[in-house]
Amino acid sequence: MESAEGVKKGLRWRENLAPSVVVLLISIPLSMGIAIASGVPPARGLVTAVIGGMVIGRLAGSPLQISGPSAGLAVMVLDTVNRFGLEALGVVVLLMGLLQALAGRLKLGQFFRAVSPAVINGMLAGIGVLIFSAQFHVAVDDAPKGSGLSNLLSIPNAIYKGFVPIEGTAHTQAAMIGLTTLAVLVLMGALKKTPLGKIPPALAAVAVASAAVALFDLPIRRVDMPDSFLAALAPPQASQLSMLLDPALLLTALTLAFVASAETLLCATAVDAMHDGERTNYDQELFAQGVGNALCGLAGALPTTGVITRSTANVQARATTRASAIMVGFWMLILLVLFPTFFEVIPRASLAALLVYIGYKLVRGRPYDELRAHGRSETAIFLVTLGTIVGVDLLTGIVTGIALATIKLAVSWGRKFHRFAIERVEDGDVTHLHLKGAASFIRLPRLASTLEAIPEEREVHLHVEELDFIDHACLDLLDRWECGRIKSRAAVRVEWQTLRHRYHAGNRLDPVPEKHAESPSDSQLLDFFVEERVLIGPHLADKWDAIRTLGQGLAASLGVSADDLVASVEERERQAPTYLGEGLMIPHGTLPDGHPMAGMIALSKEGWEFNTADGERVHCIVLLATPDNEAARHLAVLAAFARLFHKKSDLRTRFLSAQTPAEALSALADEEAASVNFAFESREA
Repeated sequence: MESAEGVKKGLRWRENLAPSVVVLLISIPLSMGIAIASGVPPARGLVTAVIGGMVIGRLAGSPLQISGPSAGLAVMVLDTVNRFGLEALGVVVLLMGLLQALAGRLKLGQFFRAVSPAVINGMLAGIGVLIFSAQFHVAVDDAPKGSGLSNLLSIPNAIYKGFVPIEGTAHTQAAMIGLTTLAVLVLMGALKKTPLGKIPPALAAVAVASAAVALFDLPIRRVDMPDSFLAALAPPQASQLSMLLDPALLLTALTLAFVASAETLLCATAVDAMHDGERTNYDQELFAQGVGNALCGLAGALPTTGVITRSTANVQARATTRASAIMVGFWMLILLVLFPTFFEVIPRASLAALLVYIGYKLVRGRPYDELRAHGRSETAIFLVTLGTIVGVDLLTGIVTGIALATIKLAVSWGRKFHRFAIERVEDGDVTHLHLKGAASFIRLPRLASTLEAIPEEREVHLHVEELDFIDHACLDLLDRWECGRIKSRAAVRVEWQTLRHRYHAGNRLDPVPEKHAESPSDSQLLDFFVEERVLIGPHLADKWDAIRTLGQGLAASLGVSADDLVASVEERERQAPTYLGEGLMIPHGTLPDGHPMAGMIALSKEGWEFNTADGERVHCIVLLATPDNEAARHLAVLAAFARLFHKKSDLRTRFLSAQTPAEALSALADEEAASVNFAFESREA
């Protein structure tokens, strides 16, 4: 544990104050709406937000992740309340938390990520449909009809009840408030890039709806709140602990723990990709969630998970430490203690409409194009998972999806589908990982642990020559891992075209796309340099003249705007000088998507006097122009030239002594340059 002084200095409370307020304003309506959708008094959703901030925020393994009530668990919590009664919720959540805490201490965090993306997306879309269909009825001041399918099929009746007759009934008035809420949510999305866009859409929508209800004194249902914070707590009674002997309740707690853990850890991975700070410790995050949920159970509150909407807002508001999450919980506690009845101005129809919108976004936000790109079988697993969740229940849908994903793996790779090995070899400043056998979701925990244990300062080369098969889950993991390393400016080499060929060639349930039918042809990292873009001994007055000269020449050969390219290089140079020492300077700018990476080289054996930090003359200038989708190649080129100038003195001398562009490129193409100019595959073919 950190000392009090260390916490005070390390958490940087002042700079995280503004982000905490932003997240608080988002959390209030969401926490209450999710509680109502879960069949639980809204105050208990706010209690969960308090625990998620003050307890989980302090213990979390993902410092910038925000924890609180989750729309993804609302369906399961509602089913739990309907089956066992509201009084049983505390017992279920307590047991769920203990299971999570134990799993975290047993270092099982990575195992909750071992689920096929088709199943995860089917689960999220199914939850979205269930939330949408149930809350549609609440938005017209009516009650949900029971099962997900019944709610879905009775939506036309809810529309009729809300809008026929057009005025006079409470159902119609509630429907109008729901429509107002949805309209404000859509409008705030359109105003995202304006000053008004800084207002959290959920807060704006609920505030407008609440004002309308108060202004017109509409007789529709509003939020019920207890008179005090203590009255909001509902700890389990000793007599209720006997419920722990009920096998059905135990299975419910286990299912909640699995779904909540998977959602939390996937969210943590997504949050890691948004910032450059401390990476997630998955086992610690799982333990923290367990402690938080155990306390939620003792308080009779909703279960908590890591939540992506509030976490994204936290990062975008420039939170830097866990102080933001802790303060969110603290502010929520202050509101509950001092102003518990303030929330009673909020109409339930508005919160229901907010959940309708969230359900819609859960369905709409699935990566449908990506699923189709991985074959019809992935789409089928997604649709069956979704359909079973809506038509039967969440647990059956998840189990069915996992079973189908396992069957697909067994059919594709037969009896050897479980064989997988990783060999790690250290070579100077490069870590080589050799993948062998079949990389599938059942081996994902091992692959993830290996990848995430590599220090960021290491350059990594992933070798797949002995990899016979890879599935969608591991491709998705590698994609996220590479994006994280690129975000941290760490060089990484992933043979994407070979991996996609192995995926499609090994997938026996789908036809192989033509572009992935053959193994990709060899291409070298520095192939994009051509003789026409190599200058020997040009006159350059200073580094800004060098940037303009090389930038204009490169732009002319590419047919792009010289002004835009030079401006992007100059802006980057002003942020931080690109002189790397040993006479090497690598200024770089951006290209529009659709252009391949390009570069121009200027060499001088005598060198240019550019007033460098080490006082040395500049002998080589490599100006790079990179589209966003070639970030990995860009980092690899930076690392390759740094290695050439700092560790390959003989090759460096030959390169700088070149009399012609052909000689310079020849020096980069022979066997001695193998550690500099190696095989490299871009993401795009």
